[in-house]
Amino acid sequence: MGPPYNTNTNTSYCNRMYSTQIKILQINLKHSRVATNNVMKIIDEDGTDVLCIQEPYVIHNKIAGIPRKHNIYASGEGRHRAAIVVTNNQIDSLLLRQLSDEDTVVLEVVNDKDKTIIAGMYFDINRQIEGDLNKIEAIIHHARGAGVLLAIDSNSRSTAWHDTQTNARGRILETFLFSKHLHIMNEESILTTFLNSRGSSNIDLTVITNQLLRAVEHWEVSDQESCSDHSVIKFAIGQGSWDRRKQESQGVWYIVKGKDKDKFQGNLLRIQEERLNTTNTEGRSVDLDVTGSKRANEETDIEKLIDKSFRKQRTTKKTITNKSVPWWTDELTVMRKRTNALRRRYQRTRKHGLREQRKTIYLA
Repeated sequence: MGPPYNTNTNTSYCNRMYSTQIKILQINLKHSRVATNNVMKIIDEDGTDVLCIQEPYVIHNKIAGIPRKHNIYASGEGRHRAAIVVTNNQIDSLLLRQLSDEDTVVLEVVNDKDKTIIAGMYFDINRQIEGDLNKIEAIIHHARGAGVLLAIDSNSRSTAWHDTQTNARGRILETFLFSKHLHIMNEESILTTFLNSRGSSNIDLTVITNQLLRAVEHWEVSDQESCSDHSVIKFAIGQGSWDRRKQESQGVWYIVKGKDKDKFQGNLLRIQEERLNTTNTEGRSVDLDVTGSKRANEETDIEKLIDKSFRKQRTTKKTITNKSVPWWTDELTVMRKRTNALRRRYQRTRKHGLREQRKTIYLA
């Protein structure tokens, strides 16, 4: 595949502009267009920075269904079973072609001067697993001490990652991970990473090296509907929670582009002038030398002026008409929320009889 699509689209998320945290979503889409459209909605709502995909939707051996405003990475000329999408253009990313192929995509990601190697991998169940383990070894060797994160559809089962059984592939993979001092981030949960009519398992893994042990946080199997037989997995790299607290302590952030700065300031002056004229018309004097509670009231008034100016400047912007999924409607949003609720209720039910009943309602 050629170079990834590039864009300089500005984001409206403050935490993505200022936080050093990278929000990551991992999922196997089963080459489904519906699942692809669904995950595009999820990453837009969540402000996801990096999307690690196994079995992406493809047309003529090219990744499809993902807006070109995102950087899409895949490798090889055959049918792709691994891809990585970087949605945040504040993150520098480079495809390591020498380590990548149709089933493995390896990126070097730099965020706030921190380098991390992120790999999306698909282990073919009909192929000897040792070949995939050799790929992991090559990735770790290339990293040379940088943190490595592996998002894997392993097609392997082991109680080491909270599955109910261990198969032959799982034993081989488990032994390899332990011998290389790699850490499995999967946590015990009533939700599984894979679920279909024949059963459930935890075959999707998130694996990291020692360097990322304190950096990866909030790992979870989401209860959101994925429109695939694999679940959505979410986690983050970095200390984003600290950055958000820092932002909140400094009040409201206003993101104003350079070309709009004069318009923003002009609106602020006009609104302030209107306020002063209104005050004088009502016969009240304007005391510029305020202290104590009066000064606090004035500071509050100034904040309101700034907010009003910002909102006035924003309303003059051209409305963005293109959606990530153009045909999506409010009715579909309601249906998706209902489906998520039914899935959540079914998956959290422990009693066997009631669980089967709620499963039937969810799948209906």
